[in-house]
Amino acid sequence: MLRSLYSGVAGLTAHQSKMDVIGNNIANVNTYGFKGSRVTFRDIYYQTTKTATGGDDTTGGINPSQVGYGVSVGSVDKIMSRSSFQSSSSTLDVAIAGEGFIQVQDKSGNKYYTRAGMLNVDNSGNLIDSNGKFVLGAQNGDPTIAEGLSTNASNSKINIKVPNVHIAKVTKTLDATASGVTNFSSSSITVGFLNGNQTADIKVTINDAGAGAKDSIDATTDMAATPPSIVINLGDAGKITNVEDLAARINTMIENEKTRELDASKVPADVREISDENFKGGKISIKLDMGTGKLDDGTRDLTSTEIKTLKANAVKALVGTANAQTMVSSAKAQSFGDLSSFYISENGTLIGMHAVHGALTFGRIDLATFDNPGGLQESGNSYFQATTASGDPKLATPGFEGSGALVSSALEMSNVNLAQEFSDMITTQRGFQANSRIITTSDSMLEELVNLKR
Repeated sequence: MLRSLYSGVAGLTAHQSKMDVIGNNIANVNTYGFKGSRVTFRDIYYQTTKTATGGDDTTGGINPSQVGYGVSVGSVDKIMSRSSFQSSSSTLDVAIAGEGFIQVQDKSGNKYYTRAGMLNVDNSGNLIDSNGKFVLGAQNGDPTIAEGLSTNASNSKINIKVPNVHIAKVTKTLDATASGVTNFSSSSITVGFLNGNQTADIKVTINDAGAGAKDSIDATTDMAATPPSIVINLGDAGKITNVEDLAARINTMIENEKTRELDASKVPADVREISDENFKGGKISIKLDMGTGKLDDGTRDLTSTEIKTLKANAVKALVGTANAQTMVSSAKAQSFGDLSSFYISENGTLIGMHAVHGALTFGRIDLATFDNPGGLQESGNSYFQATTASGDPKLATPGFEGSGALVSSALEMSNVNLAQEFSDMITTQRGFQANSRIITTSDSMLEELVNLKR
């Protein structure tokens, strides 16, 4: 058989493989974090028909004569060049402005590396990617202390653990025999920090300071007590006509107290201002429970009719001789959904804003870099795995030790160059066509050979 026939077959096979790679590149032109590949060819073995000889004084040298046997795929190389970013409306989406890969881990503990930064938080607070794999980095044990986050890069699971808040309320059941409140005999007035404005139990006492007295709040005393207390003194309480006015008076005092600078020389050692760590501030709520027995979500704002009906009698029930001092308190679990905002900084730090706790630092997304990124093995779903060719991963805080900073609300697009791919497609098609001509021409020659004998 003609050697050219086999060379043509080898050429078809090699060009088909190249076309497969081109097709995969084009198919993933819109895949976030995708890295395209290229195919290189190499010639294969040869038959030497004449060996080379050296020249001397009497005879000239002879070059070798060799006939090749075609082509094969030399390599399929991964192109690890960075691509441009596409903006995203999600603050959990991140792109890497430089070297490095996001670390993820499956339920079996297998680690993968990706440039696709579509992240999310599951119902358990775990930071995950779009395929449900855990995103790795450094976890902050106490989110309320930003300095508690280690500066060392890590590969631990990250959980968005929002600290609990305490919901403390002061309740006073209205006197059913009091004038004007007979229709609300099964109701109660609730004074409390219903939005969870403190992180520890706290006792609230509301006093009628008497005619002509000024409104004041006794600074929280003996914070080691269980529970610590706040005493609210209302001057001219009899002039308050409804619970809205009562709430406004108290809230004004709270705001003034929170911003007041106490003179340490004039304040006893056991007295602290209301902005103590056991009280996080926030407006007090005064609401009516219409006998539902639910003092949390069941409480509601008074209607205009109820405010008019209760008037001063409701206020008197709170600030009269029987002061409102009964406290109901319970811890309320918080989750990612209770954060008012969430963002990822350039160095990967995960920061959330909470109405009670303020800024919380949950952890940090750390990156992995490799000496030879091209040596990584693709695993599908935009994942790579480390190999002996890539070397072991080196952990780095984003923006340091050769890694790129993170860009929030952005995603890295595919690095496939369509113009290049279409050009390669044309040359590959022509190469395939030319090799097919080798086969048909060789076949014609064999046909002529067979026809010699008739």
